[in-house]
Amino acid sequence: MTAWLSRILAIALVSVALPARPAAAAPLAALPSTVRVNIAGLGTTAARIGSTGSLIVTKDDGSSPLKAALFSAQQVATLHFATSDGLLTYNGKAFRGTFDLARDDEGDMIVVNQVDTAAYLASVIGSEIPPSWMPEALAAQAIAVRTYLATHLRRHASYDLEGDTRDQQYDGLGGEAASTLRAVQRTAGLVATYRGSPIEALYSANAGGYTEDSENVYASALPYLRAVPSPGDEAAIASSWGYTSWEWTSEFTAPQLQSYLRARGMDVGEVQRIDITGVSGTGRVVTARVVGSSGSAEIGKDRSRYYFGLRSSLFTVSTRPEELEFVSASASDAERIRQLELLDAKVERAYMLNLRDPDRFGKPRIGGWTYRLPARFVFTGRGYGHGVGMSQWGAQGMALAGKSAEEILTHYYQGIAITNLGGA
Repeated sequence: MTAWLSRILAIALVSVALPARPAAAAPLAALPSTVRVNIAGLGTTAARIGSTGSLIVTKDDGSSPLKAALFSAQQVATLHFATSDGLLTYNGKAFRGTFDLARDDEGDMIVVNQVDTAAYLASVIGSEIPPSWMPEALAAQAIAVRTYLATHLRRHASYDLEGDTRDQQYDGLGGEAASTLRAVQRTAGLVATYRGSPIEALYSANAGGYTEDSENVYASALPYLRAVPSPGDEAAIASSWGYTSWEWTSEFTAPQLQSYLRARGMDVGEVQRIDITGVSGTGRVVTARVVGSSGSAEIGKDRSRYYFGLRSSLFTVSTRPEELEFVSASASDAERIRQLELLDAKVERAYMLNLRDPDRFGKPRIGGWTYRLPARFVFTGRGYGHGVGMSQWGAQGMALAGKSAEEILTHYYQGIAITNLGGA
């Protein structure tokens, strides 16, 4: 391969249809040594592929297909990308292993990263939770990630899993750390099983203090995915970034909510009322009704998260009239000011402070503002994600309290065993 092609390759291709393959059941066997991950999301028409070293591009027959750095075609061409002395890059992210241009189940072009299973697992752990978390939390996440992989292989024709939260977040080299590699090595081959089969190892960021029964979010009632207390979730409160996964508030004016719902395929006119018509035993909303000026619509199970753009379905909703709110000019209120601006709240008055500082000659400065907020819907809730299975913040909280990875997993997945399949 010539030198000008060894760094960056841009590819623009048009997709063609490819029929989907039915899902296959996962046997109780060692995982394969490599895994194929779709790193292009929902499909793409262009990909920027490069390498930190040499770049080798071949067709199925082993020949080189390219004469220039930019290659395009009217249909998806099968191309294989490898490097012998570096890492491959896709849209700026570095990955181990090789790339293949392929088609997803709908026929759209995707980029598939074939990578050693151990490297995939280490990356997912660090992509899903901070690598700085407690070793027992990382080990629990490693076993959950490996179990999820075991139950989701062979469900697509050209690849094994999606590289985003439709399956598991996978950021290539960016997700790896020494701690995540140790977690994979320490738990090598271990998966969670129920009556001899790998479980559906679902997990989410924060359960808000209590996980949820699987049938209240998904189609099936699975015996090991039962609602359990998750007191460790409160560990998020002490985090400078994670605290918003414990308790949160989201506000919309009626026109904003109308626009938000319409973009998601629900058009009931200007929203007049939101009725919570059913909640689970843990307090999560399982059914709701949106009433608007031109009709109403029902929302079932976990879909309220999607339609209202919420962190979880563990919420209440209220209506607030137009009112005034004072916000200080301190850095701690910066996020609230941003929220008020998004609500199109107007400043009614600015408050000035006179500083008695001889070096500043008493120069006044703004101490805060009174905003006039419009009438709005206020969603108040806890947690982040679907809430089924293991809570990642809950696992960290349990690990901080001295619990082992096995204790964490057997708490969140009821009646399971930890089984060694062998392999990575």
